[in-house]
Amino acid sequence: MHSLCSSHILLIIKKTIDMKNILLSLILILASAVGFSQASGIEIDNRSECDIYIQLRGAKDCPVCEVEYTSRLILIPAATSVSFPNTTTLGGSFPSSPVFLHSAMIYSGPKQCRRLETWIIGENQTPPPSKCKYPDYVVFYAMDRECKVKCEKLKAVWLNAEPTCKGIARLIITS
Repeated sequence: MHSLCSSHILLIIKKTIDMKNILLSLILILASAVGFSQASGIEIDNRSECDIYIQLRGAKDCPVCEVEYTSRLILIPAATSVSFPNTTTLGGSFPSSPVFLHSAMIYSGPKQCRRLETWIIGENQTPPPSKCKYPDYVVFYAMDRECKVKCEKLKAVWLNAEPTCKGIARLIITS
């Protein structure tokens, strides 16, 4: 009888552990879904006749506007739109899990050009407690691969993600 009781108790303990593992798995799945829903992305619409070189910048949490992550240098060809629905494919120092995207650094040309200039554009006037105060409009120029100025006066406009922290920001570049 004693062995019957102990085997019954062991069975109950095993089922309890299995239930705890199932609950823990569900909690982890929900937590990852919540983290993903807070990720922001960007759509870059280059309506100019020049290639644009850009690095995207972000932070782990929204609405933190410190630069914690920087993408690889991204080439946006002339007359092209590119979408990044979240930050997982940006490379550079961005992690493989989604984070908050808040700004971009526009380069005047490819990295091999001397006398490169940069302009920062991004989230501006986001709701409290955010402190994002990046310019949302810049005028800049772009050089070609031979480092010659091709477009002397380009305009970039940043449209904040709606809703903040969950939506897709837009960066529109025009001549």
